[in-house]
Amino acid sequence: MRKYKDLFMKVKGRLSTLQEQKENDEAHIDRLKNRLMSLEKAQLFIQQVAKATQEQLKFHVEDVVNLAMETLFPGEYTFSIEFNIKYGKTSADLVFTKEGFPVDILKAAGGGVVDIASLALRIAVWSFSKTDNVLILDEPVRNIQPASLQNIAWGVIKKLSHRLNLQFIVVSNSTNNGESVHLIADREYLVKKDKTLIRNEEWDVSKVEVIC
Repeated sequence: MRKYKDLFMKVKGRLSTLQEQKENDEAHIDRLKNRLMSLEKAQLFIQQVAKATQEQLKFHVEDVVNLAMETLFPGEYTFSIEFNIKYGKTSADLVFTKEGFPVDILKAAGGGVVDIASLALRIAVWSFSKTDNVLILDEPVRNIQPASLQNIAWGVIKKLSHRLNLQFIVVSNSTNNGESVHLIADREYLVKKDKTLIRNEEWDVSKVEVIC
């Protein structure tokens, strides 16, 4: 009789242990569920913030590039950004259309479309930086043809300067470009080399002359 009693107590103790373990497991599951819900809420919040950021980025960059494109090529080209999620990562596709049809501007466009688009994209990206609002441009319109479009391109740079509150320091070696810059520049400086005698030796010394 005692044998069965001992067996009963052993089984009872084992059952109690299993019930306690079951309660602990259920509590752990509840904590995991709560954590999962919190993570899902956090993920949703991050997705919403990311979407809002993407929309803001999309609007800003598209606005800058389309301003430049419309000024130089009115009614011809439009630019947009398409965000896609591939393999859990977000990618941005740059889409150009000509008269409503998608076009690869690297292959199908001429007349400086690529140059003005890349310049506008650089300026748009730069405007997001936390550095000083100063950008140096080295002959930014030299590849834009025909030459008559270069004056318009300088006007685009002027507009972007005012719209984005950016100061541009433009370097130009061309006389024609220099004349075009004169139309939009707030300050002009001429850098030239002069022969200077230093310790009985002749050296090229750069000198800066204020034009206006």
